[in-house]
Amino acid sequence: MKIFELIDKNTFIFDETISSKSKLFNSLTEILDEHGYLKNRKKFLKDLLKRESIVSTGIEDGFGIPHAQSKYINKPIITFAKTSKISDYKALDDSEINIVFLIALPKIAQASHLDLLSELARLLMNPDFRHDIKNAEQADEILDILSV
Repeated sequence: MKIFELIDKNTFIFDETISSKSKLFNSLTEILDEHGYLKNRKKFLKDLLKRESIVSTGIEDGFGIPHAQSKYINKPIITFAKTSKISDYKALDDSEINIVFLIALPKIAQASHLDLLSELARLLMNPDFRHDIKNAEQADEILDILSV
């Protein structure tokens, strides 16, 4: 599986009113549920929060890669959110997160989970990629950046 194959632009969130980690995760799981990706929204959210409690998925420069494997996912999905800076969601460099790629995979997809995390982390190490993502304001722009 590749990142671009799992992206659904209809699940992207561009919302400057989101300013907390809980609101972000609630919004992401709500839209995934609305589009049929989840079997049980509340239980998937619990799995996502459990994973996040182990270690923050904030990486650097305002980016985060929350991820969870769960039996409450119907099909694999990677979605995107761009929000205001979230003060209770910090990256490794102590920056506030405002851009996330959420990876949600069924429990059985262990190898794919690690491959996708690795691929996305590698992309986010590229300053030009981060710059382009930060400046994107529409779902199609994100898709164009990811398809290169």
